[in-house]
Amino acid sequence: MSVRRLSYTRSAFARRVMMSRDSLFVVIEGIELDSPFYDGICESSATLKKAGYQIWLSQQIREDTQTDGASGKTAVVEHYEYFKSKGHLSFSTSSNGKNSMAFMLDRDNEDITGGRKRSKHVIYTDMCDVEAEAFAHGDNSKSLALALSLDSSTAEQLNKSLGDWIGNLAVIWRAWIEWCCIAKATGARCQVGFGRESTINTPKYGPLDPLILASESQIVQAKARCGSTEFTRKKDLILQKISRLHANGRAGRTVKGKWLPFYLEYLVAQYFGSTPYAHKGFTSFVARAYLGTCDFRAEWANYYRSRLEGLITADVAP
Repeated sequence: MSVRRLSYTRSAFARRVMMSRDSLFVVIEGIELDSPFYDGICESSATLKKAGYQIWLSQQIREDTQTDGASGKTAVVEHYEYFKSKGHLSFSTSSNGKNSMAFMLDRDNEDITGGRKRSKHVIYTDMCDVEAEAFAHGDNSKSLALALSLDSSTAEQLNKSLGDWIGNLAVIWRAWIEWCCIAKATGARCQVGFGRESTINTPKYGPLDPLILASESQIVQAKARCGSTEFTRKKDLILQKISRLHANGRAGRTVKGKWLPFYLEYLVAQYFGSTPYAHKGFTSFVARAYLGTCDFRAEWANYYRSRLEGLITADVAP
């Protein structure tokens, strides 16, 4: 089902969940790709389609004393905390079934930095965020053909030249990702963070600049909200976790999806050189092109299907 246009207070939303004929209520944080992405997941499940589901933007649910809801990850987490405190994450129904809420969040490398909620009702993306999921699981050739107005043969050749481009960015920006994680884990509020592209590679997708890295890392440590011993402990743990991901061929999971359109734009420009191609609006459209070519019936989507189906088919702890 599509996103509903109505909005409710939290207490009214809980009553709606309790009384609904639909069994699953999916609360999402983003307004761009989240709705079609999670709708695709739910539509690919015979169990969820039969039970019925609804997808709700976080801003469609508001505090009982407020007139407007808030969007984003923080709002979804606050909704979850409220419904958990009221015992309203799931309801038994008269038909001996269960109506449940699911709160869908971008992982944002919180498995590396810490801060994830431990609940079956809170489901994090497997990749770093929904945008990264689209790029990881969309059909490269079809998506590039759509986004660049290419014939299928040219798109296939471009795809072959790209290789594991997401994993390659994880390697090129490894130090940047490491220090973004360190800054997040230690509470350092500074220019080093996932909201920015790398400032320590010169040029941007070129080699690491040791002098800039030294400067930025000093800033992170100076801004950290913990002592030097705790800082070192957290830094070492983060570096170990990221090293394991690289060793296991899963480094691409550390890359923010919002970085990928611009890196792909750079790679495409490198490939075509002086050859004309249709690139206008590429970075704005390409993520949607990839999402439109995702096969939600494929094995990768089981990560989400199994967790969502579990909320309405088994006893679920808060």
